[in-house]
Amino acid sequence: MNRTVKVPGSCGEFVQGFYRGAPILITCPIEKFSSVIISDEFNGVEGLGEKSLALLKKLHLPKNLGVRLTTELPRGKGMASSSADLAALAKAVDFNLSAEKIAELAATLEPTDGTFFSGVVAMNPVTGKLIKNIRVAEKYAVAIFDYGGEIDTLKFNRRSSFQILSLDENLNLEIVEKSALANQEILCKRGLIEIITFAKDIGAVTVNVAHSGTVIGIFFHAGDLNIDAKIAEIAARFDFIKFMTKTRLIDGGFYAEI
Repeated sequence: MNRTVKVPGSCGEFVQGFYRGAPILITCPIEKFSSVIISDEFNGVEGLGEKSLALLKKLHLPKNLGVRLTTELPRGKGMASSSADLAALAKAVDFNLSAEKIAELAATLEPTDGTFFSGVVAMNPVTGKLIKNIRVAEKYAVAIFDYGGEIDTLKFNRRSSFQILSLDENLNLEIVEKSALANQEILCKRGLIEIITFAKDIGAVTVNVAHSGTVIGIFFHAGDLNIDAKIAEIAARFDFIKFMTKTRLIDGGFYAEI
């Protein structure tokens, strides 16, 4: 048998902070994936990191099956690489596990990003609890830029002091920028206000950050025919950030091949 499960990573978070006294993040799933294949055609365990190996011990993998993990997500950038790995692994080993149960399992190992929940959601990264489904107006194109370096999210305090007073079902793009700017007190990103202003002046919709990572996302309407030129303008204007990739916002969830 062969079973492959893919889970999207993220471009940081749309929002991270506190809501009603508890930690909250709003997911930002993108079209970049971690993939796990479970098969009886090979043996052993390949590509699993320390956290994934720890999770595998909690699961019940038949001895005749091998496990292989591959990913498109760089580590230590705030792109939910570990969360995507853990969720894809859990679902591939036990296809009956729900997203809610997987979130609970993942949260025992580290604060988790809920890109494996369907769509875009607000969730508690510490407990894994789903709070609310969030509607997004469109599947925006996303230009991801990187400040460089890596951050150990297990050691880094992921909690932003940003307080969310109300949580609408529709994504409020203004709150995305407010959350990014509030996080400057915790993990400062050079020139963020200037980047936001310039990007919006040339047609970007909003800008978000990895609250415990090194990347920022610049969002454009999917139908914008000049995105590549605008990316080049941003890269030329701000030489302290490096263009990483262009992708798009997608629905979170499990992408399975059985």
